[in-house]
Amino acid sequence: KKRRGPVIALVDTSASMRGSPEILAKTVVLAVTRRMLKEGRDVKVILFSSKWQSFEIEMTNKKRMGTEFLDFLRHTFGGGTDFNTALRSGLKVMKEENTFRGADLIFLTDGYSELSEQPLIREWNEIKKERNARIFSLIIGNNNAGGLEQVSDHTYIIRNTENWGIWESPARFVKAIGAPVYR
Repeated sequence: KKRRGPVIALVDTSASMRGSPEILAKTVVLAVTRRMLKEGRDVKVILFSSKWQSFEIEMTNKKRMGTEFLDFLRHTFGGGTDFNTALRSGLKVMKEENTFRGADLIFLTDGYSELSEQPLIREWNEIKKERNARIFSLIIGNNNAGGLEQVSDHTYIIRNTENWGIWESPARFVKAIGAPVYR
């Protein structure tokens, strides 16, 4: 069956993402948001970096905010990267906002961090099973997912941010999020 739930996008804006990795990540999140809104799926985008640094915006059929969304995408944190903060932010939205209860999570990052908090990983696995949610990870400019493979249902890697092959195309990632669920 076709996936119809909302999407929470977690976008790494740390210093290691500066330049083409960050541009590619934000371009992909723009494409994902456009596709999800077209399919009637709500989207919340959370920009993250170091511990406790996050900034979010919500896009729905009723609340599209084109100009505000583009302004939002200009924001960047710099500094380090903390996957635990990002996953915690995504889980908080899933637990506290009814609109995003069964959301799919997408990580857009260069993988230069480590998902390390075991209680957080266990909590995600419980929610994933309970709500039939999924995590898609797009690793940009790196071969290592930084532990995200522990929680990701699908991991895509773009090794070279400026020259990728057909099998690394971000379009595959965008299409996968809207693909039917076979469980």
